Amino acid sequence: MDNITTRFEQCLRRHLRLVKPDSVDYAVELVQLGLDLMTAVAILLDMEKTFDIRFPGDMLVEGTFRTAGRLKGAVQLLRERQAS
Repeated sequence: MDNITTRFEQCLRRHLRLVKPDSVDYAVELVQLGLDLMTAVAILLDMEKTFDIRFPGDMLVEGTFRTAGRLKGAVQLLRERQAS
C-alpha cells in the first residue's frame, strides 16, 4: 500500500467509526460509515493538515465526500496541482 493510501485511510479511521480496521471499501457511501456534517468538516481539516493541501470552494460539495474513492481522488488531484 502506498504512503498516500495509508495516510488517507488513517484519516478516515480517525473520524468514521464504521470503517473496518483492516480495509476500506472505496465504493461505499461515507454516510453509511458514519459521515455527517460535523464529521465531514473534521475529515476535511484532517486531510488538509495531513496532506498540506487546501480544498477550494468548488470542491466543498456533497459529491466530493460521497465515497472514499471520490475523496481520495480529490486529495490526489489537489496534491498534483500543488506539485506543479
